[in-house]
Amino acid sequence: MRVALDFDPGTPLQDLLPGHCFGCGTLNANGLHVKSRRNGEEFTSVWWPRAEHVGYPGFVYGGTIASVIDCHAVWAALATWCGDIGHDLKDGAPPFAAVTASLRVNYLKPASVHKALTLLARISSHDERKCAVKCSVYQGAAECANAEVLAVRVREMR
Repeated sequence: MRVALDFDPGTPLQDLLPGHCFGCGTLNANGLHVKSRRNGEEFTSVWWPRAEHVGYPGFVYGGTIASVIDCHAVWAALATWCGDIGHDLKDGAPPFAAVTASLRVNYLKPASVHKALTLLARISSHDERKCAVKCSVYQGAAECANAEVLAVRVREMR
């Protein structure tokens, strides 16, 4: 049975569960600070690259785009599993951890380091252990990248 999460959709998931992750940790001063929000069946994030995220001059480094996708997709999986068991992230960490098992990114168009990226993720399938997430990255109306991410629950935490 799936239970709706009880949180303000304007509140980023990462703000409900602070951490040190390089991609999304609110406690990591040098991190990317990905902020994911649930919007119905879709998860959204708007992320602004900084000058240090440059690859080819003027464009975001592809590895940084992969990192942003990775964190956003894993949070989508985590929130989905929390909904399945009725765990509200406002109450603290869930009784499991979620990590990336695989990440396949297709780079479609270079992304300017001077403009925001919008990430849209959807769960394509999931069970108690695995969650497949599809994610697209846009800059304005242009799709710059898309990805398939497989997240897994790695342990029960007590």
